[in-house]
Amino acid sequence: MSGTLADLADRAAVIDLVQTERAARDQGQWDRMAACYHPDSRVSISWIETSGPDFVAASTAAFANGIRHLHRMSPSIVTLNGARALAETGCVILLPGRIGDAPVTVSADARLFVRAEKRGVWRIARLAALYLADSWAFEPGVFPAIDRARLAGYRAPYRHLSYLLAESGKQARADLPGLDRPDLCDALYRAEGAWLSGT
Repeated sequence: MSGTLADLADRAAVIDLVQTERAARDQGQWDRMAACYHPDSRVSISWIETSGPDFVAASTAAFANGIRHLHRMSPSIVTLNGARALAETGCVILLPGRIGDAPVTVSADARLFVRAEKRGVWRIARLAALYLADSWAFEPGVFPAIDRARLAGYRAPYRHLSYLLAESGKQARADLPGLDRPDLCDALYRAEGAWLSGT
């Protein structure tokens, strides 16, 4: 296979990997999701920082408890360097839940950064996210009592996400890359580029 065709095949494999992992999580297909991760992989997102296998286990438990996080995925941009690839994907995270008795859905705009490594096959070595903005929607005429002080205490790019996670007993991390913290965004970009180049 020529270099160009091999690159195209690798790009397609990485894109499929990224999209499959999120689709499997949304659909509760845990074996399929687990197969997307290397055993030593890491995950760093709003509600958890852990290994890939432990993330699958935590997702399984959350799903069993009725917590559904859905993802509307954009196309992935893939940069290759030998057996390493970096995939950047726009994503809207949809989180249905409740505040008191009121149903609510949070929509959180983010960019997912996936480090993929080819060790025989392409699998995820790390999943991280950069948070852009979020909002929530309620059913017409059904509005909960919002603790405005608590809401204001969360970081702006994922404020509503943090509030809803807290309602379900989870705490969003305060140190995530987001548009309000250019220093954290720059650190993420540098780390991803350094990993891709092997430096």
